[in-house]
Amino acid sequence: MSFILVGHGSIGSKFNDELKIRGFDPKSIVIVDKNNALLNELREKGHPCFNKISDIDTSIDIRNGIVANWGPDHIKTAIQLVEIGCKRLIIEKPVSDSIDALKSFSNLVFDNSIFATVHHHWKYLELNDLVKEIEKEYELGKPVGFRLLGGALGLSTNGVHWFDLALDILDSFPKTIIADLDIDYINPRDESLAFIGGMSSYRMHNGSFLHVSYTNKNSQSGRAEVVYRNALIDISIMGKKGKFKIYKRKIEDIEKFSDKITRHGILYFVGEKEFINSSTVPLVINDLINGINPKVDLIRAENSLKMIMGSIQSSLNGRKVNWEEIVDQGIRIS
Repeated sequence: MSFILVGHGSIGSKFNDELKIRGFDPKSIVIVDKNNALLNELREKGHPCFNKISDIDTSIDIRNGIVANWGPDHIKTAIQLVEIGCKRLIIEKPVSDSIDALKSFSNLVFDNSIFATVHHHWKYLELNDLVKEIEKEYELGKPVGFRLLGGALGLSTNGVHWFDLALDILDSFPKTIIADLDIDYINPRDESLAFIGGMSSYRMHNGSFLHVSYTNKNSQSGRAEVVYRNALIDISIMGKKGKFKIYKRKIEDIEKFSDKITRHGILYFVGEKEFINSSTVPLVINDLINGINPKVDLIRAENSLKMIMGSIQSSLNGRKVNWEEIVDQGIRIS
């Protein structure tokens, strides 16, 4: 079994390390990257290395591809991998910075029976299942909303993982979007890439909501809150550990006011649960090698991408945007 890995940066190197841990010979892991000094080091370790996919010897039979370069190049790269014979793909997030390009690629994947999964962290950890277990154990009912808070995290850079989770937890997708964003070009490795902070609100089809507040002026790590009628789950991430903190109103307080929502009440801490925020690289590699259906297919990934594009569109146009009218904005994101 052979692999082609496009992009050997921080995440690409993790994929390479994981394949080696599994016993794959460096000769079976073809590396494509623009960094010649890096490629020379990798060649010394036994990897076939190339600057461009088009430079690869077409006689090499490679069916497994990993796309880990810049986000704006993901779809173009994935198409090239399909053209040289790859039938199974991992694509790093964000899957694309163009809705139109993603839809076109989705058609290519369908027409050629390609296995393509997108690396959304929380889906591979099945965090939604843990939240549902807490809902049942603490009798929280159905969630009515989801909040994301933090510093310079980026709607795309980190937010895309949380958007994917929120759609799962809320069991819906946006109806309308309104946003006031800070679109900065502060990426030290490529100043053409937009880093997107600010505020964005999504009204879901089932009446629930998602509110995002990220700021590029602050370094606070991310937090998430799952909101219920009379309860809340606070999700915090501390490196390789994560923690759920559960809060509820007292039943006597609710009954006192006949559960009128206009009568706000105190949420009391009732419990907490920890989870391991492990690397999902081994899990997505498992999916690539053994998966029957992608854990995060392109349709699912498109919803998260549209949430980002819809926020940009709303902010640039200064108005609420309907889900059906979201279009590409021509902004490079990663």
